[in-house]
Amino acid sequence: MLQIVSGESMNSHCIMILSMVFPLQYSITAQASSWNGGLPLIQTERGIDSIVADVMLQMHATSLQSSNSTGVTINLRSGKAARHFRHHHHLKNVQGVLIIIGWGTMLPIGVMIARYFKNFPIAWSEWYSVHIIFQGIGYTLGTIGWGIGICLENTLRLHISKAQRVLSIIVFICTTIQMLAIFWQPKKEAEHRRCWEVYHHFLGYAVIVLIITNIFLGINDEDQAEKWRWVYGVILGVLALIALALETYRWIKSNQLRQANSNMFTFP
Repeated sequence: MLQIVSGESMNSHCIMILSMVFPLQYSITAQASSWNGGLPLIQTERGIDSIVADVMLQMHATSLQSSNSTGVTINLRSGKAARHFRHHHHLKNVQGVLIIIGWGTMLPIGVMIARYFKNFPIAWSEWYSVHIIFQGIGYTLGTIGWGIGICLENTLRLHISKAQRVLSIIVFICTTIQMLAIFWQPKKEAEHRRCWEVYHHFLGYAVIVLIITNIFLGINDEDQAEKWRWVYGVILGVLALIALALETYRWIKSNQLRQANSNMFTFP
């Protein structure tokens, strides 16, 4: 019969039950009933707390190891696994921020500049340089984020849906083709210049749709998906309001120009 000076009989009973469910690296019963010269070794309150702490550590280790699908070895005592997890969690956040800012924000802004500030409805002589700057920075940031995602997937063996993986590759290829248009675009006097412009514009709008879809698919796999959806939803809302205002102004200017041209050919 165990004798515990601290009076924590309830704790000892709980420990005995936990030891039957979660096997420890040593026997709690042996520690609680160890003998010293034929006399029972009386457990102090500090000893009880130490045993409880070991039980909890073993429970967490068992739970984490069984649910860990990334192949990372959990070592709660050394703290290395915790630092390792925080490091990769930080990289995942960096990846998401880079893709959202690069592909999801700056590329659409570059497209809006090319549509509304080229000649009509607002003529801006520096539109092409600003367009290239936004497209270049957006492509670079988004591609870096995409590369970080591939490294994390291979290192941690993260579960990423096949649709998102394929879509992200398509986005990377299409954005790369769009960026190469800086060097591949034909001269203005070329016969196929008009066909190239139609293709370039169509691919640009299609890429924006693919990017938005890819980002929301990636957000669904994040731990804090709701927060990420709100953040990118606000960004898209602001961009959509700006585009709507510019598109409305473009429509008004177009109607005014059409009406002015019709009045020029109207005879009294």
